[in-house]
Formats: sequence, structure tokens, C-alpha cells
Amino acid sequence: MATHVCLYAKCIMVGTGKHVGLVATLLLAACGGANPDFTLHGAGVVVRSDAAFTKRADFPARVETTIEAALAYWGGSWKDLEGSTISFEGSQHVRCGGSTGAVGCYDGDIRVSTRDVGFTFYCVEETTLVHEVGHAVIGDPGHTDPRWLDFGSVAQSLAGRPGYHDADERPCDIFVSVWRHPPDRHGGT
Repeated sequence: MATHVCLYAKCIMVGTGKHVGLVATLLLAACGGANPDFTLHGAGVVVRSDAAFTKRADFPARVETTIEAALAYWGGSWKDLEGSTISFEGSQHVRCGGSTGAVGCYDGDIRVSTRDVGFTFYCVEETTLVHEVGHAVIGDPGHTDPRWLDFGSVAQSLAGRPGYHDADERPCDIFVSVWRHPPDRHGGT
């Protein structure tokens, strides 16, 4: 009987026999993907950042509730993210197609920076996660849906949470301008 190796929803047949386990392990390692630090409803979460909020015990729960607020706003469900990877990157920009200046990206997986131009964010809610979940749910790389310009209800649902800087608590100031995006004239993410 053949063995299939699955990475989230992608499977390949690796053969039969005694060495199937070794072959499967090598294939998985060769894919180069990072092992998730934790999972939420079938989505792997990878943390490549030293932002203080990513080191706190409440980080997984904050990611989960931020995503839940975003999913409610966009009319989605956890099924829209199942099998994807959500990465929090410590660099100011994330890799996104040919773009060198993106602070967030959705290309089947979500990558968000934990830094703004001048400082590191104090909480997950300040990142572009809500925006990128929107792309996962509705696509819309041209940002033509009017919801890209109005995130008041999401900000209200996430307001009042603490932020973190080193060992200190700071306000988690949500600036919906981070999430907003006017319609693109040339497409984009």
C-alpha cells in the first residue's frame, strides 16, 4: 500500500516498503517550510519576530480573537484559512510576489510584519493581519470592495487590549489606516 505525505491540503505519494517513513521525512524537510509554533483551527502560525507581543503567553489567544473579528467582518470562517500558514515577521517588510515594500501579504499564506516604519508594533491588532485575512476570505487584490475603507466595527471589537514593549504594558492603539486600502488602479495586494 502506498503512503501519501500531506502538507496541509497538498499530498504526494511516496511509495511503499520499509523506507517510506524516511522518504516522507526527507520530503517534508526538503519543502523548506517552517514548522508552526502553534496552530489555530487548521492554520499553522509561525513566529519569526522578537516583538514583545509575540513572546507573551496571551499571544496565541490574541491572534485567534483578532482573526475571529476579521473573519466576522469579512463574512468568512476558519475554513478560509485552513491549511494555510500565518507568519509574523520581524523585518519591516515581507516577501510578497515582486514587491519589496509590503508590510503584509496573502498568497495562499499570510505574512505580516510586526514593525512599522519607525517602531515595532505593541500588539498583534496593530499589524495588517485583519487586512490580509480579508484577502484570504474575499480575494479582491484590486481592493474594490468598499469594506477596505471602513474598519470601524473591527477596531471597536478589538479596542481596549494591552500592548507590550519589553516587560512593560503599553496601550494597543489600533490605527485603522494600517488596514485601509483604497481601490488600486493597477491591481495588487
